Amino acid sequence: MSEKRKLIIDTDGVSDDIRGISIAMQHLDVEVLAFTTTQGCVSAVQAAANVARAQRANGVEKHIPIYKGATAQLIKNTVVKTSNWDESVFFGKDGIGDQPKAFPEVLESDFSCWESEHAAQALIRLTKEHSDVTIVAIGPLTNLALAIKLDEDFKSRPARVVIMGGNYYGVGNVNSQTSAEYNFHGDPEAASIVLSEMEVAITVVPWEAYVIYGKMHEKEVDFHAHLALGTPLAEFLSTATSKGRARLARKNRQYAYCDEIAVAVAISPDHVIKESKKLRVAVELAGKYTRGQVMVDWTDQLWGENDDPNNERGVDRARRQITFVTAYDVHYVDGMVMAAVKNSIKQ
Repeated sequence: MSEKRKLIIDTDGVSDDIRGISIAMQHLDVEVLAFTTTQGCVSAVQAAANVARAQRANGVEKHIPIYKGATAQLIKNTVVKTSNWDESVFFGKDGIGDQPKAFPEVLESDFSCWESEHAAQALIRLTKEHSDVTIVAIGPLTNLALAIKLDEDFKSRPARVVIMGGNYYGVGNVNSQTSAEYNFHGDPEAASIVLSEMEVAITVVPWEAYVIYGKMHEKEVDFHAHLALGTPLAEFLSTATSKGRARLARKNRQYAYCDEIAVAVAISPDHVIKESKKLRVAVELAGKYTRGQVMVDWTDQLWGENDDPNNERGVDRARRQITFVTAYDVHYVDGMVMAAVKNSIKQ
């Protein structure tokens, strides 16, 4: 019997995160060592409370430790103007539907559920204790960047890092004043530190993996089918996604998978990843409209080492290549979600 895949999940704890972490908690071949929470669509405190509630919804028998992390980005964003859009319109003020009395009811203890150790310190310690751990980051990357700066050896200890965030064609999803993806926009400096300084294998699931194939995927799978399975987890996920589903219904769209893709990639990359690119990238930190956007060295794609072994074109190869998932198997991911919801019947 093979050992379970060990995961640490760094999250801002909103509805698609919760659907993703449920895959991990229910998967028979996965051990979730810890959750670390960060500021993002909700506060790090609310994210921790949501993860605690999600553990009850999943019927977790032994509480998985939660470590509260960064409460703000490394450097306040004064470049990009904010818009009137409030993420609570899509997620709810609590990030999971604003129904505290719904199953499982919110507990007062949810807001003191975390360990005393800071998330960044927990990442450092846990990667010392477990050399084979994968970190799945599905929120802004502040906690990972802090861990890198607190312990220079952290960057080489995880087995790998899987990130939901960034973009490679400049497709943004924040507001009209920026071309950045939400998680990287949430802490551009942290994203830059992680992509440029981590030494282990990094796989990025960018925003385009969702948005480019979104309408096509809706013709292939019913993204809401798992909500009708009649299990406790189905009930909770219906609550958690209720705001987003209602908002998307106005555009005749479904609430497709996003952070769930990254969790699925971390668990079963060979089955989930259909297409990927090895890209040399940087994160823009100064642009008025591009701060947080990923800059891809497309020259390297034209004149790679095989095409230009002597590098006569002068391509900057100092940046490492990072794997970007450009297409994923939506049927396989949907199957993982369905299996997770069915397994939750063990309650």
